[in-house]
Amino acid sequence: MSKFISNSNAIEGSTLTPKDTYNFLFKDLSPDGHTKKEMNMATNMLKAWEYLEKNKKKFPNQSDIKKLHMLVNKEIEQNDTLGEYKKVQNYIGEIYTTSHLFTQEKMDQLFVWIKQAYKKIDDFEVAFQSHAQFEIIHPFIDGNGRVGRLFLNWLLLYKKLSPLAIRSQKRNSYISALHNSQRGKVKAICVFCLKEYLNQYRFV
Repeated sequence: MSKFISNSNAIEGSTLTPKDTYNFLFKDLSPDGHTKKEMNMATNMLKAWEYLEKNKKKFPNQSDIKKLHMLVNKEIEQNDTLGEYKKVQNYIGEIYTTSHLFTQEKMDQLFVWIKQAYKKIDDFEVAFQSHAQFEIIHPFIDGNGRVGRLFLNWLLLYKKLSPLAIRSQKRNSYISALHNSQRGKVKAICVFCLKEYLNQYRFV
């Protein structure tokens, strides 16, 4: 759990290592030289993961996604936007995401697609493609990466598959795969996530 939390937050700029994260969250040891935001990010991700674990046996819905966002960005984002889909345009770097005017429509379509995809393609591919589609939509003002990786793992755990912690060291390859997915090359994110998954469990 601390591995997932530290890596997911590190992708978004946190400097807490897995050891720092574990000691802070489970041994009440606060590491020196880190910001309050980094501490909040760690605490928030733990609470979001606990919510995921508690509900993993049921298929997630949009209320669950909004709840994850509230937990992930508490005391990081303004309260009036927590758990609310974006009402202004946002970006991934210089890349446009789905217009805020169509966010609800696109999220509705995503969940319909997931239910249909489970009948047609591999469970891993459903989770990986769903993550890419979520990031293309980028439904929230902030916190989309962290919520998206939680969502990916919820879909894995729902199918009784082991979770995935994308390594922060692979951030550039990960972002590149997401950008390729936005351009219609969905295979890129599936290949990337599968390689990460196999790397994570190669000694198990």
